[in-house]
Amino acid sequence: MPSTSNLKQQERNWLDLPSDVMTYILNKVGVVDVLENAQKVCTAWHKVCKNPAMWKVINMNNLSSSTAKISRADLCKHVVDRSQGLLVDVTLIYDVNAELFLYVADRSSQVSRLEMVTGFLCGSLTTDALMKFPLLEELNLYSQIISKEEIETVGRYWPMLKTLKVNDKVPILGEV
Repeated sequence: MPSTSNLKQQERNWLDLPSDVMTYILNKVGVVDVLENAQKVCTAWHKVCKNPAMWKVINMNNLSSSTAKISRADLCKHVVDRSQGLLVDVTLIYDVNAELFLYVADRSSQVSRLEMVTGFLCGSLTTDALMKFPLLEELNLYSQIISKEEIETVGRYWPMLKTLKVNDKVPILGEV
């Protein structure tokens, strides 16, 4: 049986974790839980949750409108605003419309990976928004309609693009 002094030595204080480790942990929690719960735990967690570096990767997967107090589109806009232009990887699931897509594009010129599942985007507006991602290396489109001309535009304007996936089937939620 361990002595009391050994137990005290083994105790760790969560507040002593480096902020990058805390960011990694909180990113596993999910967008809604971070915004509605984790940031309210203590001052240190609130500070990490407010840090734009926390929001470099945004995955709007597995959101149900019943868990969030605001719409998924408004939640996405809020998270994009929190990233303060540092967003590099974004997954937009459902509720993707031209307005939301343009909102993300206007505030996120550093994006190198973009994934969109369902939603309706009209061609020229989509192309205009995509033009705002000069560092795009990976573009994954699921259940999107994209024309031959738009694919040619993608090839012409994104020389850094390494991956283009276009699939007319919606992936199973856990696989995105």
